[in-house]
Amino acid sequence: MQKGLHLSTLAGAMAAVLMVGSAASVHAAPTHDKNVIGYITQWEAWKGTNAGFSVKGEATHLNVNMDIYSILNFSFFGVAKDGSLHSGDLRNKNIYQPSAVQEPGPLLHPDVYSSWDFHILWGELEYIHQYPGNEAWEADALRKVQEQGFVKSGNGWLHTPTGVSGQFPIPLKKAGGAPGLIDLAHQKGVKVMASLGGWSMSKHFPEMAADPVKKARFLEDVDKLMALGFDGIDIDWEYPGTGGMNFQGNPEDYGNFELLMEDIRERIGPNKLLTAAFSASTAKLEGYNWPRLVASMDYFNMMTYDLNGGWSNVAGHNAPLYPYPEEEYPDLDLDHLRAWMAAKGIPSEKINFGAAFYGRGVQTTEATAYVGAPTDKRTVNFSVDGPTESAVDLDNWKEFEGQPNYNYIMQSAGWEHMWDANAEVPYAVKGKYFLSYDDVPSIEKKAQYIVDNQLGGVIVWQVHGDIKCEGTFISYGAKLKQCTNLSSPLAEAIDRVFSAGGSLNTAPVLTVPAAQNVDAGAVVSFNVSATDAESDPLSFTVTNAAIVDNGNGSATVTYQAPNTATDLQETVVVKVSDGRTSTSDSIVVNVKGSGGEGNTAPVLTAPINASVNSGQSVVISVSAEDADGDLLTYTASDGTVTTTATGADITFVAPSVTVDTVIDLVVTVTDGIASQTATIPVSVLADTTGGVTTWDPNQVYNTGDTVMFDGVKYTAKWWTKGEQPGSSSVWEVFDDGSVGEWSASKAYSGGAEVTFNGQTYRAKWWTKGDQPGNAGGPWELV
Repeated sequence: MQKGLHLSTLAGAMAAVLMVGSAASVHAAPTHDKNVIGYITQWEAWKGTNAGFSVKGEATHLNVNMDIYSILNFSFFGVAKDGSLHSGDLRNKNIYQPSAVQEPGPLLHPDVYSSWDFHILWGELEYIHQYPGNEAWEADALRKVQEQGFVKSGNGWLHTPTGVSGQFPIPLKKAGGAPGLIDLAHQKGVKVMASLGGWSMSKHFPEMAADPVKKARFLEDVDKLMALGFDGIDIDWEYPGTGGMNFQGNPEDYGNFELLMEDIRERIGPNKLLTAAFSASTAKLEGYNWPRLVASMDYFNMMTYDLNGGWSNVAGHNAPLYPYPEEEYPDLDLDHLRAWMAAKGIPSEKINFGAAFYGRGVQTTEATAYVGAPTDKRTVNFSVDGPTESAVDLDNWKEFEGQPNYNYIMQSAGWEHMWDANAEVPYAVKGKYFLSYDDVPSIEKKAQYIVDNQLGGVIVWQVHGDIKCEGTFISYGAKLKQCTNLSSPLAEAIDRVFSAGGSLNTAPVLTVPAAQNVDAGAVVSFNVSATDAESDPLSFTVTNAAIVDNGNGSATVTYQAPNTATDLQETVVVKVSDGRTSTSDSIVVNVKGSGGEGNTAPVLTAPINASVNSGQSVVISVSAEDADGDLLTYTASDGTVTTTATGADITFVAPSVTVDTVIDLVVTVTDGIASQTATIPVSVLADTTGGVTTWDPNQVYNTGDTVMFDGVKYTAKWWTKGEQPGSSSVWEVFDDGSVGEWSASKAYSGGAEVTFNGQTYRAKWWTKGDQPGNAGGPWELV
């Protein structure tokens, strides 16, 4: 869509301000033409201070900066077993169980007290508790319900303009009250979509899309949504072809999805919007006929988040912009997806990439978490997914089940925040806990990437993840509240970049040679070069070969051909980047086979197991034979590899463990063409002292050495020998940095914290023997 639709006249803007509250902030509408699509959910409004909001009811349409967003997706309507649509508030909470199905239900939750559906979509409400009769005292109420299109239907009501029905009370739009989502958005030139499906409500999508009868029922409810005033339909079927919660995908899903898009397009007409959310994994995207989808759909909303989480085996990034060495699976990043979609010929202006206004936290097996640290899984009973094996961090993010909003993350203390220069996203650690999230700098980088690559825009999950009220609240009825001064730092960052108005970055131009020819086992080298219109510094990378940057806009590629008996054709891919965008090209290499015998893989001989004490090292010897007499190379998943006359020695240093632990050491030998691996289980025997030696009166200890004595851990302050810990000032009780109980015999520096009589104190200066709590003393209550 063109952002020009987003511009409001002065009169329209003033009318919107008067309707929503005169104290509301007024912002200048942006001038850019990028999509900023925000998902607004029906359940977030229930959350209050325990989830980072100022009050319950803050997370509604009244607290969305509509001068930033161009489209809002109201989420979600679910698909029932008969193909009909239902309110997301009526989701079967046992849908994760194998035999569970979703029964049909009302399109909007009929109970205005237990749902936000009507409050968000229709705004401030006035309740009529029974259908008015013809008595004189009922005349005003009868006029109101008739003017808004309500008629009596059974024991409830029917809204004739939309076909929506419900139970009493009748939810009348209050005259002069706060407008609903669609009315308010339209005043600001913002479109509103109905989003269908979601992770927990997609089970019946495959059968509906495959069954003409169920699809007809589905399309009838699409008609009702359009009658409610929505500007289009957003499909969130997770995931065609591969399946989702409690259902399996099948190859027919792809074609059925494409036909469903065409059926919806025919139903809603050419002037309404049709979009869908898609996985960021290219493996899940191969089955689509993309030209067919391009013909029927307006935008492809790519979910470039949830790429790592509690299900991962190592701590990784939720939404990386670029690849990084520690990633568990390759190609799960925004840059790879963009290149893949460009290669498929998908128009860039139809592609919107995800912006995560939340993070994902996991617990690891390490004392201090890091990118790539092994995750620590156990069975967790999630409110949506049910019992699941997960490493999710519930100690710090219980209210969010491990997925805290950005505004809550910013309120949480005790975390060390860091930046991954490879993935170009932040992360945070606190002891064994790892948190991946996006902040203002990373969101700005992603927005700039979208500008540089001329993509359509962003999708935001979800719009209330970054809001912060810096003013007061105006109440509209019992539920709706509007902040007079709302901050949305991540959304504002996107708007700043999109509205910057600078010239677009031009991708570098890459020049590569024609196809290369080389004999089996030989080496061929060739040059590549690139130019950049902005004269940005260029960097080269390559796959399936080696590359040396010559520093003058060119690079030398060296390709080692395999020892093959038959002719082969291989591809070398060169990529050049100016730091903002990149260009790739391929060089075909024709390898002339030797015509002799084929290569034989080496045979590896390794011990069946090994053992080592905690914190100690062990040398594990392996050997291999190769029938072709090729030069062999050895690698190992851990430890240091040293080549020997008969094979290799792997020096493995065991971690310090307090319980016996088995670590799998994977050893690989290769002849440059084929390889063989062996897994050696290494038993690490626990050290009951936790890796600290017992004090020996005959041993010399230097500053910083630690020992155990009478079950207590001590640290040497200077050189010592024969001086017993606990009775000599050379030894001090080991300080692990935690807040411990105050000790009269211990010296504390300024800033040290202790507990005393159940309270925490902080030292104002150096002290020893001064009891916390004494007036005028060195301790202050924290």
